[in-house]
Amino acid sequence: MSTETELKLSLPQEQIPTLKTLPFWKKFANSAAETFHLGNTYFDTASGTLNQARVALRIREKNGHFFQTLKTQGESVNGLTRRGEWEWPIERPELDIEGLQKVWPESLGALPVRDLIPLFATDFDRTCWQVSWPEPRARVEVALDCGYIRSGDRSCVICELELELLEGDENALHIIADQLAKDIDLEPADKSKAERGFELLRSGT
Repeated sequence: MSTETELKLSLPQEQIPTLKTLPFWKKFANSAAETFHLGNTYFDTASGTLNQARVALRIREKNGHFFQTLKTQGESVNGLTRRGEWEWPIERPELDIEGLQKVWPESLGALPVRDLIPLFATDFDRTCWQVSWPEPRARVEVALDCGYIRSGDRSCVICELELELLEGDENALHIIADQLAKDIDLEPADKSKAERGFELLRSGT
């Protein structure tokens, strides 16, 4: 298991071009930005057993490769989130139950294998910068996600910036955000894509 520490922020769609061309990247990014597409399908029981336990289970497609991810309950304050995360490659876009059972926390009780179904999907483009911050020292991945969350015929927009701590002092996340906020209207976003997906799902019931 790894512990994911990230700062999630929302921004207006019309400010995306400005964000991508900020002088900040030339000064602090290790290389040019990388952009790729991510498709994710989230699974739960029809009654939302995993969501009630603040757990997210998804299959992600990136460049023709598939990954399964389990994220456990975390704490989120002013956009800064810490939570447990397990991710591993799978051969096809089908749940790897055997792999899931190996990492399933005992505190969550029995894994509801037979009841897991796909409930909603996220579809977005991600632009990533690898940033080295000098003081306090940290390596941070800054990811701009632009796309949609979809459930049936309902959808909502994804337009957010995620600053994930790869190494070093987590205080650097807030300092980097403050630097970017000098030019971009950034707001803390405490809800994960999974949480927003479940809200969208419930809005149609």
